[in-house]
Formats: sequence, C-alpha cells, structure tokens
Amino acid sequence: MNEQRRVVITGMGTVNASSAGGTDAVLSSLALRRSAIRTVRTFATDGCPSRLGAEVEELALTTRLHPDVGRRLPRVCQLTVVACRLAVEDSRIEGGPQLGVVVGTEYGDIRSTVDFVEGFIRYRHSGLSPMTFPNVLMSSMAGAAAIAIGAKAPSVTVNQATVAGDLAVARAAALVAGGRATAVVAGGVDELCEALYRRLAQMGALSPMRGMGVEGCHPFAPDHNGPVLGEGATFLVLEDLAYARARGATIRAEVLGAAWGNIPTAPHTARRSRADAHSPVLRLLDHSGIAPRALARCYGSGNGDPEVDDWERALLARDLPDDSCRPGLWPPVSLAPLFGQHAGLGALRVAAGALDVTQGTGPVLVHGIARGGCRTAILVGSPV
Repeated sequence: MNEQRRVVITGMGTVNASSAGGTDAVLSSLALRRSAIRTVRTFATDGCPSRLGAEVEELALTTRLHPDVGRRLPRVCQLTVVACRLAVEDSRIEGGPQLGVVVGTEYGDIRSTVDFVEGFIRYRHSGLSPMTFPNVLMSSMAGAAAIAIGAKAPSVTVNQATVAGDLAVARAAALVAGGRATAVVAGGVDELCEALYRRLAQMGALSPMRGMGVEGCHPFAPDHNGPVLGEGATFLVLEDLAYARARGATIRAEVLGAAWGNIPTAPHTARRSRADAHSPVLRLLDHSGIAPRALARCYGSGNGDPEVDDWERALLARDLPDDSCRPGLWPPVSLAPLFGQHAGLGALRVAAGALDVTQGTGPVLVHGIARGGCRTAILVGSPV
C-alpha cells in the first residue's frame, strides 16, 4: 500500500463570464466581486420564464485557440482545453506519464447530443454522424484536454449536479495522495445551451422557481427562488508536494484533505441520520486534526435553490460549532451570484480558498451538497 502523499495546488486556469487566464485572472475576478449575470444574449429567451445567465465572451476562446482546433472541437471542449492549458502554463508543468486529468461536468456536450439525435430523427440511420458521436460521450472533454496538455496518467470524468467541480478536485487529490498520479489537472466545465436552458426553466428548476419573486441568484437569502445558470471552465493543477518542490513550482496552497459521500436524507428532512453523524466534513476535520473553530472561511455550494440552500446550512450547522458565527464562515460564502451555476464553480471555490490561504488566513473549508444527496468537503491550508 502506497504511503499517503501531501497534495499541493501549483496552478490555476479559468475561462468564466468575468475573466480568462491563470491565477491572476482568478484573483482579479474574485476581488472585483462584480456579478457577470446578465440577460442571455446568445439565444432568444422569448416565452421563457427565465432570462438571465452568465455567459463567456467568445473572444476568450477564439484568441486562445488555433482556428483549426476551434473548428474541430465543440464549444464545451474548447472551454475545457483553454482552461486546462492556462492551468498548465500557470503551473509550468509538462505533460507526460506523470500527469492526469479529472473533469467534472453536470451536463456534458448537450449541443452535440441534440444534433446527433435530431440527425437520427430526420434521416434515420443515414443521419447518424460519426463525427458528432464521440462528442456525445461524457468523457469527450477529458479526452480533448488530455491530448491538448499531453496528460498520459489516469483520465477520469465525474458527473454530479451542483458539485461536479468539487468532486473532480477531490478525486484528483485522492489520485495524487494515493500515488496513482504525480500531478493532476482537475476542475469542471459546462456551457449554456438553449435546449437545456429552456427545458430547465419550463420545469421550474431555474429562478424564478414556480414564478415566485424577481429572477436572480440569492443563495442563503430569505428571497432565494432558484439558481441562475452560468458557463465556463476552471481547472487546478494538483501535485505531489515533493515533486512540486523538486521542479521549483510555486506552491499556492495545500489540499489538507478531501472527502465525499452520499447521505440518504431528503433536503426537507431535518432529522439526523447515521450518515450525518459521519459526515464528510467531520471525517475530514478529524483526519486532518483541525478543530472546526480554527477554520477561517467556508465556501458553500448554495446557488439559490431554496431546499438545497437550507439543507446545506442545516448540515453545516450540525458539523460546525455554535460559536463559529463570524463573517466568512457563517453563513457560507457562495460564488454563484458572481459566475452563475455551472460545474466550473466548484473548482473556483477551491481556487478561492487557496488564494485566501496565500493571503495568510487559516484553513478554508470548501463544502458542497447536491439535491441527489452527494456531499463533498475539501480542506485547503498553507503548506508548512
């Protein structure tokens, strides 16, 4: 059995509705605290109960991709490739058998899936495009990224509502800690797609849910009435501490631990279950030897969905002490009002925690909960 290795963050890359670039771009977009949520412009929202979204400017992609690559890759893969390249450049790490990839996504390449299905509906078997089919696979983004950055270690794709990016970072940390990869580029990606957007809005899954109140993203607030979708990709480079030091990498922060699991309790249920007693947060804090009162900040996955927001607050209230009600830790900090809900948001939360640590704060908890019951916890601290 391999000895557990220490895992550090050495690079960041993001393409979001506010900015595109490496660590400096992540820092600037977080420091501005300016929401990128606007009226959707890339497709018509006539007759749709929702009209808001956080969209990535096309120049962020076209100026960073060779035209031939842009024509060959679907847009969600373009987002992934650009963000992964930015992270690798920021980390100054090279590809090879030591480098892996973990991609988290909520929806994958919906546009290609719609095109593939419509081709079959219109023209039957002759309408099935062999060029489009590879893109309908959830692993297509990870494959494109691995080729682009020369990653030859494990390539993993995870799918989970709300916390896909968090789960990708947690899985990557486990790969490095367990010795299955020396370094991993990990994060999340999703894109805005008209078919998906309209369907979710019609189902009442977006703000304003059930027509209640004014459309907007207000996590953990009394007037929260549903999430607002965003798009983009954010990836981090996680690597073995010894390897990072040996190659002279700039170490941003250390992943002190990561845990995840499913809890069989519905969002509206307040009772404590056996799973709650062994929550990922408690397991993580116990394993790391860090007292809950030592936490400087908590980034939560709250996105405006009333049931899930309230569920997350209830779970954290059970895990954290009553006297932890200080700014930044309670209520949890949400980034959804800045960037909209998408899989890249989870990696942005971890990046924000890492940047907090570089500025001298104590350990930061990144927490996530999905409507289906998946719960994640990532602890970020300063390497000593």
